Amino acid sequence: MNRGWPTRSITLVMTFLVLATVLSIVLGTGVIALDPAAEQQASKETAPRLHVRVAEAGSIEGPELFHQYRGEIVARRDSSLAMRRGGRLVVVAVHEGDTVKAGDVLARIDISDLDAAAATADADVASAKAVFDEAFAGPRQQTIDAAAARVDQLSAQISAAENRFLRQESLRSRGAGTQQEFDDAKYAVDALKADQAAAMATLSELREGTRQEQIAASAARLEAAKATRKKIEVDRADSQIVAPFDGVIAERLFDEGAIIGPNQPVLRVLEAPPVHATFGVPVDVADRLRLNDSLNVSIGKRGIEESIPGSIIRMQPQIDPITRTRRIELRLHAAQVSTETASERDSIAWIGNTATLWIPWSQTETQRDHWIVNQDSDAMQSFWMPTAALVRGVRGLWSVYVAEPQIDADATQRTSRSNMDFARISPDASAVVSIQRRDVKILRTAGQMSLVSGPVATTDALVIEGTQRVGPGVRAVAVWKTAPSSSSEEERKAR
Repeated sequence: MNRGWPTRSITLVMTFLVLATVLSIVLGTGVIALDPAAEQQASKETAPRLHVRVAEAGSIEGPELFHQYRGEIVARRDSSLAMRRGGRLVVVAVHEGDTVKAGDVLARIDISDLDAAAATADADVASAKAVFDEAFAGPRQQTIDAAAARVDQLSAQISAAENRFLRQESLRSRGAGTQQEFDDAKYAVDALKADQAAAMATLSELREGTRQEQIAASAARLEAAKATRKKIEVDRADSQIVAPFDGVIAERLFDEGAIIGPNQPVLRVLEAPPVHATFGVPVDVADRLRLNDSLNVSIGKRGIEESIPGSIIRMQPQIDPITRTRRIELRLHAAQVSTETASERDSIAWIGNTATLWIPWSQTETQRDHWIVNQDSDAMQSFWMPTAALVRGVRGLWSVYVAEPQIDADATQRTSRSNMDFARISPDASAVVSIQRRDVKILRTAGQMSLVSGPVATTDALVIEGTQRVGPGVRAVAVWKTAPSSSSEEERKAR
């Protein structure tokens, strides 16, 4: 009997505990259901705690887009320097990388043969000049006086010869003289008169001076001698290389002692900065460009952030039949760039490097290229948004989350934007929203931004941060990145 009492006690205790548990559950549920404070507490516990950052689709600014075209950096002038005469090199005064100034003598060949020829030409010029000076000055007075004296001398001889002739004629008439003596006297008079006429002509010529034809002939011989001497000077100039412009030596092809032929390159010089860049661009883009347009050019693998300003100085008028492009040439303004990026002197090292031309889409007709969707209806809009805010959809598609406002936090019925606008909610206040999915098409990706197209209005609020924490139908608190464009400052103050 003593052994059964503990068993019955345990059974009674367990029964009592079960009944108490059932009564507490029943009574407790009724109390909670009837207690307004408890219901309000439960409602607060179910309020959304997720926060997402939203922005109007039309307020998101996209990146500036550029057309990119590859080209080459070239020197403004690139010359291979040679001498017109061949010979043995005696001086090559520069090496690769040396800076030269216009007019500097860079190389020279042996000119000893020209030195000898110059001495001979100088003597010829002196002789021709003396002859010309004599012809131009005319005969001296002493020569004229001598010619006049000769005329007088012949006149006296003629008088004496005529007297002898008269005596012989008188003797012959008396039969005393011979015929031979008579003839000799007569011929002597005639010969002296002829000599007198020649002397008088010479005197007259001397008194008139040198003829113009003789002066012209002497002048011509003098000019010929000078031309020969000048040719030697030209040969001297052709026996050396002079820098045609300020620049840098790019190549030295020969050293002293080498025998070179005429017109054989010895040095190659590149003009000093500014350097140029050449590109081939499509015809439709080139048609929108003009001379002196300012564009950006980057060197090598650098991007637009490290580009250098340049201006168009030349545009090829015709289209390349192979590439179907037009060639444009830009002058780079390296001096406008900080020394950390580039300088005028450093730009010489760019020559031969590849370059990228950045043409803003806004400067060409192709800014609405084929990748921009044709807007067939108002339901399909194209807009920019952060790439990180895109959500992977079904079947390989992409989606965006749109935050639709609710009337208040307790409501389960969602309202359309026509009934409840974000503009009616203060941007500084917490706005409870319902997350909706909209399928979109990615048109283009540019860095951290993407251009998409889909059934999204420009005033819709896109979730741009926090997409990984929400999903379709989830309620959240919207935090505006910027104030909605449809809400004016006056409206906010009134609220």
